[in-house]
Amino acid sequence: SSIIGGVFSLRYNKTKLLFEIVAATITATLSSATANSYVTLAEANSYFETVPDSTTWDDKTVDQKNRALIAATRWIDSFVFFGDRCDQNQALKFPRNNYQVDDVELSCTTIPNNIKYAQYELARALANDTDAITGTSGKEGNIEQAKLGDLEVKFNTDSQGTGSINNILDVYPWLQSYLGSYMIGGAGSFQMRVVRG
Repeated sequence: SSIIGGVFSLRYNKTKLLFEIVAATITATLSSATANSYVTLAEANSYFETVPDSTTWDDKTVDQKNRALIAATRWIDSFVFFGDRCDQNQALKFPRNNYQVDDVELSCTTIPNNIKYAQYELARALANDTDAITGTSGKEGNIEQAKLGDLEVKFNTDSQGTGSINNILDVYPWLQSYLGSYMIGGAGSFQMRVVRG
């Protein structure tokens, strides 16, 4: 059998070689060079105690939750944000400073609540639909035939390429309500902030 996306270690016992699966581990230390999450699993579990229906989070294993939180952080960090990183060596895009949201200056001592909320909700969404961000097979949603007056075009759908996801907002547009105040642009955006003076 194979291990995909997991971490494993080898141990040698005098009589046999043992493989051990190691669960994903959250590192949520503020401004850390090795951080992989904005929140801990305990914080996420506490958050989901406050929502109307937590069953789609509660029914996941600890490892599934940790992987979803790490994946959600990676997707959030694919965006371009206003302000500056507090430490050039920090692994994640937050904490940030030199920017205000609702007249509140971003701080190097905390992660904004909306960033955390986005991570919680995105982690839950990813944990419940692991194929959501893989794009299409190339046939789904494509036009097979188009007709305008006498002009008619029929496409060979078997030769069309696979679909792609431009950024996570294509799949989860509700993330904009959490992240929009902090974002310059979407993932891979080449937009630049203009400063007039």
